[in-house]
Amino acid sequence: QTELIAEENYIPNFNPTKDYSTWKVGYPVQDEGQVWLLLQPHNASHYDGRPSTLRALWGLAHTKNPEKAKAWVDAYGTSGMYMTGECYKAEDGVVYRALQDNLVHDAIALPAAWEKV
Repeated sequence: QTELIAEENYIPNFNPTKDYSTWKVGYPVQDEGQVWLLLQPHNASHYDGRPSTLRALWGLAHTKNPEKAKAWVDAYGTSGMYMTGECYKAEDGVVYRALQDNLVHDAIALPAAWEKV
């Protein structure tokens, strides 16, 4: 996922009218400042929402590169959990790196699991 976010300028924008039913699982789109990975092929015009609100259809990508860290987004079940080394940027601009796998809480809620970068 780090490689995807490094090349996010080449990733297509999410299109709410597009038919993603023939796309492969894992194909990325960008939307609302994040990179999302297709979890379930579908026709987006049949759903009301975007990747951030259709989390059963789209998973969140993270990066290990602090310079490309994205804003925190809550995990949805196991989708979007942060793994060791993955980073996010807090609202105050501070970047945090995960010190363990399967994180669903940010550095405010679980400070021992994160380090400032």
